Amino acid sequence: MSVSKLDDEHFPAFTTGQAAELLGVEQPFLRSLDAAGVVSPERSEGGHRRYSRHQLNQAGRMRVLFDEGHNLISAQRILELENELASAYEEIGALRARLGEDDSGDAPR
Repeated sequence: MSVSKLDDEHFPAFTTGQAAELLGVEQPFLRSLDAAGVVSPERSEGGHRRYSRHQLNQAGRMRVLFDEGHNLISAQRILELENELASAYEEIGALRARLGEDDSGDAPR
């Protein structure tokens, strides 16, 4: 394994125990998110769950939403909407950058 893989936020580098310790949760919490299809970790060759940094962020956000009193369904929907909004902002930024490039050239206005 190359150490550079650890820079990839989607690389499944953390065991369930490590993930639970980093998030300050119990392992059954992570397993319940997997069972609900909220955070689906990769599996090692031995069948053990492996979480990425991205998945840890998602699980951590779910924990915050639960702590705020949301149930699983509403927390999952909030997370989905937050992810959609983040993607939309990225797309808007990319489109603005393209427009900025077009404006600096000889493109008609």
